[in-house]
Amino acid sequence: MIQGHGDDAYQFDRPIVADFSSNVWYGGVQPGLVQHLTARLKNIDHYPDAGAFKLQAMIEREAGLLPGMAMVTNGGTEAIYLIAQAFSGATTTVVAPTFAEYADACHMHRHKVDYLLWDKLTDDTRFLTDMVFICNPNNPAGQTMQPAALKRLIDGNMGVTFVIDEAYIRFTRDTESILPQLKQLPNVLVLCSLTKTCCIPGLRLGWVAGQASLLDKVRAFRMPWAVNSLALEAGYYIMENPAQFEVPVDDLLAATFRLREELKRMPEFNVLSSKTHYFLFETLTGTAAALKAWLIEHYGILIRDASNFYGLEQGHCRIACQQEKDNQLLITALKKWTLS
Repeated sequence: MIQGHGDDAYQFDRPIVADFSSNVWYGGVQPGLVQHLTARLKNIDHYPDAGAFKLQAMIEREAGLLPGMAMVTNGGTEAIYLIAQAFSGATTTVVAPTFAEYADACHMHRHKVDYLLWDKLTDDTRFLTDMVFICNPNNPAGQTMQPAALKRLIDGNMGVTFVIDEAYIRFTRDTESILPQLKQLPNVLVLCSLTKTCCIPGLRLGWVAGQASLLDKVRAFRMPWAVNSLALEAGYYIMENPAQFEVPVDDLLAATFRLREELKRMPEFNVLSSKTHYFLFETLTGTAAALKAWLIEHYGILIRDASNFYGLEQGHCRIACQQEKDNQLLITALKKWTLS
């Protein structure tokens, strides 16, 4: 899917004044990171670290992983496609609705893809496929699975390779990362993102973790210089200054709750529960595509048309909580939509 994701303001002539379509933290790029990258622009006349080994080592130390248990990637999406390539021809279950790139990458590499709806997933589910993709917390609906339940699920399917996407793990209080258990989980790969909380999606920086014997199967398919010099420099700075990139999760979730409650007061919308700062709602009058176009035209507001997620309907939209003035602008606009 080249088109159809959030943060697609580049497609519209109308200036966007409030972007709810991306679930990246709205706090903006840290000034210290901007200064760091500006000072290192001159380094682009040299090739970057071919395997991102320096940043890999920094991540492994920070995450408490053994050497060789992390691989830095050009965003989490590169990791998804590398995994699909490494296990080409596998049978794969995707727990849905979820990020489309799991299935797209698998189809590209000749997997036979089945879907399991999130609501049907339990810790005693038994899979008949070679691989399973689970996003925890899930995108777009914000459901979570507890680490203990997830470990029971993994232990009950030791012949299955699990890919656990934790890109949004720092946006919830309802679950925790499974990374501390990874040394005891030989059949698990964990996807991690440095773009969501650090506000650098344009730099494309992520990493995947797993026991070296499993991760090496994926590492064999990566190309050299996959991560550019500025992305690597951003990674160095983030690893050296973690306190600068802490998201005020409690405040963010409280603001999200208030936003959801205001939407729930409008009978024209069906608002779904979520454990994160983003959530789904369904317009009961018209389609998500029509609502998205109307909000852009009349208010310069961008939302995510979520109707292209497997398992969702034409009215489903996803929004991520923004600063209070933008949230109130959205509420005002949606009230006008209900009267139009």
